[in-house]
Order: sequence, then structure tokens, then C-alpha cells
Amino acid sequence: MDEFASMAHEAWSEVLRPMLADREGGALFIGTPQGFNHFYDLYTSTQNRPDWAAFQFSTEEGGNVSAEELQAAEREMDERSFRQEFQATFENLGVGRAYWAFERQANVQTLEFLRGQPVFWSLDFNVNPMCAVVGQIMHDGTVHVLDEIVLEDSNTPAACEAFLERVQQWRLDAPQPLWLYGDATGDNRHSSASRTDWQIVQDFLRSHAWQFRVSQYVPRENPSVKDRTNCVNSSFRNQLGQHRLLIDPRCRELIRDLEQVGWKTDAHGNASTELDKSDRRRTHVSDALGYMIASQFPMRSSIGFRSERLL
Repeated sequence: MDEFASMAHEAWSEVLRPMLADREGGALFIGTPQGFNHFYDLYTSTQNRPDWAAFQFSTEEGGNVSAEELQAAEREMDERSFRQEFQATFENLGVGRAYWAFERQANVQTLEFLRGQPVFWSLDFNVNPMCAVVGQIMHDGTVHVLDEIVLEDSNTPAACEAFLERVQQWRLDAPQPLWLYGDATGDNRHSSASRTDWQIVQDFLRSHAWQFRVSQYVPRENPSVKDRTNCVNSSFRNQLGQHRLLIDPRCRELIRDLEQVGWKTDAHGNASTELDKSDRRRTHVSDALGYMIASQFPMRSSIGFRSERLL
């Protein structure tokens, strides 16, 4: 099926797939990435389907375009357009991609919990979904995101229980050093609640004082969205080409965020300094990651920063 990316997604499920059923036939999908459409969804879904396989080839590997032409294209095209058209990567070209430095090949790899290293827990207090990331910061400053928490129509107590479930599988040596990060607005008191989000988290951790030695690193106010995304991009790939932020492939929603979250545009197509939140599932788990990165690896010295030992 040549150029499946440009076909309507119903063509496969409603027409072609039924035609193959009687003879148990196979299909070959060939296409050029065109953003994060149904072709992207099909490509990434093969990772969990043992009877499917996915392959990705660059124009250079194809051998049909001269090196001189590729060099000319590099001079004339922007970085993301070149990657899509000549290197077969999925790019969000419609609007500016917020986490442009993230690359699956460089930043996603299977990670293991390492004893003797602190665990971090960073939260975004959205309700639907409620999100957090859990991982470790290595001695060399490399960040390993080991797991994500994404809970539909949930609350902070449920996020606490989900966190405990995640880390107990690692059989921690008590007391485990735990570094706490997250959304500064979680300290705001709401009329509908007797405790703030951070008070709920702190009370939960105090009830497990034997298990964790907690330090909280939460600014009095959140950094600007632009500063936060710049910190994350710098961790994914800095000017020297170093990759200091690694994501375990089990963090599927986080990876989708990093590939798909873009900047909001106005009626004239001009990018703003706000993230596009038109998809309710997007931005929240990457926000959780960004709060930790911006606190631990700020691009400027911290002002009004609150660091305290809780337990």
C-alpha cells in the first residue's frame, strides 16, 4: 500500500483489512511521515503487536539520491522539514513543536532502578488526567525517567497511592531518599477542599516516614512556560550534543507529549508563548517532567526558591 500516510484512515479498517481476511493475506504499508496522523499511530502501535514489524529508512540509505543533492537540500531546508522528507522521522510541522530536541533514538531507552541513587517524584495537579513522573538523577547529572503516572478523572490521594505502587516494585532500601518536585500552584487553597494538594502529598509521605527520607524542591511560583521548555530541551540535547535526559519506553504518554505538544497559535498562525492545550490529554505529564528539570537544572539562578527537608 504505497503512500498510506496520505490515505484516509478508514481505508484500511473498513475496506482493505476485510478484503484480506478470506485468504489471510498480508499487507505492506509504505509512506512518508506527514506529522502525527494515523500513519504515525499505526507505526508506533507495531511495538506492541508481535505479528507486525516496522522499518524506517532514510533517503541516504535508499541510495537513489546523490550525496550532492542531499547536501543541497540540507542547505535549503529547515531542520525539521529535512528530517521528515529525507530521514523518515515524524515531525510536527503544522505548528512549532515545544520539545523539539527530543528524539526517540537518542532519548528513549530501557532503564533500570539503581540502588544508592535518590528517587524523584514530580507532580502536575491536573484533575483529568492527574499526572506525575518518577525516576532518578544520577551522580553525573543524567536524569532517568523510569515511570509515569497518568490517572483519568482522578485526585491527589489516588496519585499518592499510584506512586507508592510504582516504587514498591523496586524493593527500596528504607529510608529511601526521595526528592519531591512539582506544580507550585498546588499550594493554593481551594474553597472545595480543606487541604491543598501539597498538604495531601506531605501528609501521605509523613504516614510513610519509615520508608522515605523526603526533601521538597518546589519554587514559590512556577517558571515561565518558555523557560521550562528551554530547560527540558537543553537536557535532551545541549549545544555539545550531550543527551542528559533519558526516558524509559514504558512512559508512553510522556513520549507522546514530547513528540506532539506544540505552541498555541493565533488566528494568523503566529506562535505564542502558550502551549496548545486543545487535546486534554496532552501537556500535563510533560509539565510534570518540566517542573523537575527547571528546578534541578535551571537556566538561570533561582529566585524565591524554597528547599526544605520534610521528613
